Amino acid sequence: MKTKIYSLLLIVLMAFTNVSCLEDEYLVDWDKMGFVIELPYAKHYVQKTVNQGSDAVFDLMVNYTIADWRNQNESIQVGLGLDDTYLGSYEPLPASAYTLPSSLTIEKQKQLTTVPLTIKTTELEAGKTYGLPVVITSVPSGYTKSGNFNYVVFRVVVK
Repeated sequence: MKTKIYSLLLIVLMAFTNVSCLEDEYLVDWDKMGFVIELPYAKHYVQKTVNQGSDAVFDLMVNYTIADWRNQNESIQVGLGLDDTYLGSYEPLPASAYTLPSSLTIEKQKQLTTVPLTIKTTELEAGKTYGLPVVITSVPSGYTKSGNFNYVVFRVVVK
C-alpha cells in the first residue's frame, strides 16, 4: 500500500514540476532574425551528363528564409557572380558557353525565383568535366547573405 501512495505522490509531483518547463526562454529570438538570402541546393554542386553538342539546362535558383512569404512587401535584387576558388579540379567553362545573369530578382510576396541556366557544349571537349562556380555577390541592406549556401557549382560532364 505504501508503494502505491509513494507512486501516486511521485506522479503528482512530476506533473506539477514539468509545467514549469513551459516558461523557459527561447534560445533564438525569431522576431529579431533577419532574412537570409541563399542558393537553395541540397549539395554545393549540381551535375548533368550530356553528349557533346547538346545543351545542359540547369535551374538557377535564389531564395530567402522567412516565416511567412506573404509578409514580404518588396522585391529583392540579388547579385550573382563567379568565384573560381570553388571550382576545384574541374575545367573552367569558357565564357562563350554560358550566359550568367548579373542579378536575379525575387518578386514581392514570393520566396523563390528560378531561371534557366543553359550551358552550350559545342565548344567543349568530350571526356572532360567542366564547372561553373556561381556565388551570391550582393544582397540589399537589411538582408544577410548565407554563410553556408552562398555558392553552387554547376558541373557538366561531356560524353
